[in-house]
Amino acid sequence: MVHGVIVEERADSLRAIERFEGNREEARSRLYETACAHKFADGLQQRRREVFRVDDDTYYVEIKGGLGRYRLRYYLAERVWSTEAP
Repeated sequence: MVHGVIVEERADSLRAIERFEGNREEARSRLYETACAHKFADGLQQRRREVFRVDDDTYYVEIKGGLGRYRLRYYLAERVWSTEAP
């Protein structure tokens, strides 16, 4: 069982997109879906989106929008420690 989060990295900012519990395959499937479809900004007029797999847990995404080009990285982060009781 994986306790993790999908993280979006853009320029110099990180943001947790989704927290989840599940097996590794489910987590990777959710990551892929996020990389292909996540709308990172309200009002974004996406004209083109390219998704590249860096490794099984990371995707690099280039989006051409109405006002410019955006480069993002989506990856899985697995929780390895917490003060929360299991």
